[in-house]
Amino acid sequence: MIRLQNDFKTIQIAIYFVDLDNKKEAVHRFLLPRLMTSSTDQIKSRLEMSQTMENLYGAYIKGRTERMGNLSVMSFVMTIVDPKIVKDETLFEQALSLFEDVLFSHNSFNQDVFDDEKRMLIEQWETLKDKKRSYARERFTRLFFEGDAYEYPLSGTLKDIKKLKMSDVEDYYHHMMDKQRVYMVVNGHTKDLDFSRLENHFKDQNKDYPLITSFRGVRELKFVVEETDMKQAIVNMGYVIPVYRHDSLYDAAVILDIILGGYPESRLFKQIREEEGLCYDISSNYDYYKGVSVISSGIDLSKIDHALDRMKNLVEVLKKDGITDTELLHAKAYYIHQLKSSLDSQSTLTKRAFVREMLHYHESIEDKIEKIEHVTVTDVNKAASLLKLDTIYVLKGGAK
Repeated sequence: MIRLQNDFKTIQIAIYFVDLDNKKEAVHRFLLPRLMTSSTDQIKSRLEMSQTMENLYGAYIKGRTERMGNLSVMSFVMTIVDPKIVKDETLFEQALSLFEDVLFSHNSFNQDVFDDEKRMLIEQWETLKDKKRSYARERFTRLFFEGDAYEYPLSGTLKDIKKLKMSDVEDYYHHMMDKQRVYMVVNGHTKDLDFSRLENHFKDQNKDYPLITSFRGVRELKFVVEETDMKQAIVNMGYVIPVYRHDSLYDAAVILDIILGGYPESRLFKQIREEEGLCYDISSNYDYYKGVSVISSGIDLSKIDHALDRMKNLVEVLKKDGITDTELLHAKAYYIHQLKSSLDSQSTLTKRAFVREMLHYHESIEDKIEKIEHVTVTDVNKAASLLKLDTIYVLKGGAK
């Protein structure tokens, strides 16, 4: 168990179930947090669960599933007010009992909840084309990550969802506890609180699944244009940048992303949007688990070709001429500010503690900031030189 003694008015108890990412289990892992937090064997409905939470001074439990490299991470985070603040000595034990029930008290799931969640998920997929941004992101993801595990939807495919039975999810739930690595983080004024009974549920679960960060090499450029009924264009440009979380150029790659399109002073935002007015919005995002950077933008239909040329040219100029000292100074300041600001977020600190433990990464914030300060223009330019355009996907208006 990781215990963080931070000065917050609430206490967080987080459990992370880590397993290898497997497309056959994607839909199970996606739906399970929704089912587990909606009811238990003792609490039979969403309404009753909501009332129970409210009676615990507005406690809440958030469950989600996400990918980290080759791993699938299912998390459950319970947040309660510090019992000392409300002067209720029974609060902690009540909350802990409820959290245990949410995690372990499911001989079966509520059929109505399962049917509702399945129906809503099917509706999301069947109406995806009406949600232009989501549709474009899904189409680009399949194209860019073709042949990679990231190509497969986090929720499973529509076919997976439609054929899923509640008994399938129950079977997976009942055996998942035995095969997954479990991490537990508690955060807040927890010095005098005893979590041993929750820990005991996981005492034999010490399997280790090493995080693997990898992606294919750059291929010949894939350029796909799709038409739909809309009055603008959505563009996603995928670059391969083989710099991963443990690499020496990692912080340089983060700073590069900030300068490229990661904040309002970035080149993409200032030049493409502000100065030339070629798009409604534009940003870049660096994924250090896969070693890729994606530029996303909404563009006026009449400006697609020009905007694409300018975006590609901007990256090439950045690679050729490099960044300036001023850009580096401002990007570092932004990066460090984001780190310091995160110290005020209990949820961020809880998640960070889990990730650091999983990655065996124990650098302090002070050491991290010092490392950022030592990043040079040469480091960032070296990272920039690795950027290779791989995939362009355009969803534009035209079809009726």
